Amino acid sequence: MLTIELTRQEQIAPWRYNRLRSAPYSNEWTESIEAESRIHRIHSYPARFPAFIVHRALEHARRQGVEVNRVADIFCGSGTVLVEASLRSIGFWGCDINPVATLITRVKSYRLNADTFGGTAARIVDRFPRASRVPHVSGRAADRLRPWFEDSQFDDLVRLRNAVLDEVGDHGEFAAAFDCAFSAILKPVSRWRSRSRKPSLDPLRAAPLVIDTFVRQCRVMQEVWAEVGSSPSASAEIVRGSIIDVPRPAEPVDLIVTSPPYATSYEYADLHQLSALWLGFADDHRDLRTGVIGTSSRRSSIATALRNLNSVGEQVVFSLFDRDRRAAEAVASYFLDIQKVAQRCHEFLRPGGISVFVVGNTQLSGVRIDNANHLVESLLDSGFLDVSVVKRQISNKPNTPYRLPNGRLSSTRTEMHIYAEEYIVMAQRG
Repeated sequence: MLTIELTRQEQIAPWRYNRLRSAPYSNEWTESIEAESRIHRIHSYPARFPAFIVHRALEHARRQGVEVNRVADIFCGSGTVLVEASLRSIGFWGCDINPVATLITRVKSYRLNADTFGGTAARIVDRFPRASRVPHVSGRAADRLRPWFEDSQFDDLVRLRNAVLDEVGDHGEFAAAFDCAFSAILKPVSRWRSRSRKPSLDPLRAAPLVIDTFVRQCRVMQEVWAEVGSSPSASAEIVRGSIIDVPRPAEPVDLIVTSPPYATSYEYADLHQLSALWLGFADDHRDLRTGVIGTSSRRSSIATALRNLNSVGEQVVFSLFDRDRRAAEAVASYFLDIQKVAQRCHEFLRPGGISVFVVGNTQLSGVRIDNANHLVESLLDSGFLDVSVVKRQISNKPNTPYRLPNGRLSSTRTEMHIYAEEYIVMAQRG
């Protein structure tokens, strides 16, 4: 384990820039023989980290003498941290700016009666043939949705959505659970190209029937509720909003486990556009990019950024500026946001509390975007006493270390190199 102490901040900037290369690989953080709970699989989500990471983080905190009664995830995504905390009767606080993410996380916090859920699903399916064929979404949203579906698939989704609303309404736990079920089937029944990092159409894709896919999805969720429905649940608070400006939790947390987005890597508003439009979160999914950390649509003035960036961020942005000014401005905005994230983590934690980040580096225009090292310096600047770092290997990346223009992983060399490891960055508040 590589430990970086606050007193070493006086080292020259080039040393800081390269310091994480000596972080050792850790088998403990790389793999697990433990089977994940099936609840993790009720909705797909890009770049979800393995559930065992949460268990390792809890073990690390306890080895440091920290009793964990409340854990937070400040980029809660699909609720991995919530599920693992809940299964251990640990309280949870989470936030995410993406409304699809907070929907999925909230649904995973429920303990629904499996039989009631199954009976409700059956009534929705019974309503489906007689449901209205009038779209409930705005004309603007419908125009954006139609290209992703065959006409028959679109019409069936309209009827299914209306059947759901007729049966469960739009408020309450069952309404949210069936919103989640509906959301989960949208890509499988669409022309969305599988395993693509960026939205792209696959005109040759043969999509399954909408109602059959919905029935299978509900069956999976019913089995999940049967598995976890009687298990104890702890308190959970899920907030839609950015960590940059959401109110802090009412009580400080003991542990933060999270994985921040990477600079310009995933446009989550674009990746979740089908769900966002069908469920009425927006009439144009691009509106949901506002305030998102890591989006390429947010850029900072280089002159302004350089007055506030730490030394690692400054060096990366300078290296990128001559090659791709727009990318440099987007990365500058991202780094400034991450520096605020580190400060907010310090605010959220109780004295002695711990933050555990899963973070990887990326590459733009041939420049290594040193996300992990920038985070380390941000944490030290925010008042964390010391930071410990190990690396974990990502199993599928050594064989497919590049991305094609459509976002798919490939073994063919391209300008977009994907690193085969992630860093586990652990910091304790004084």
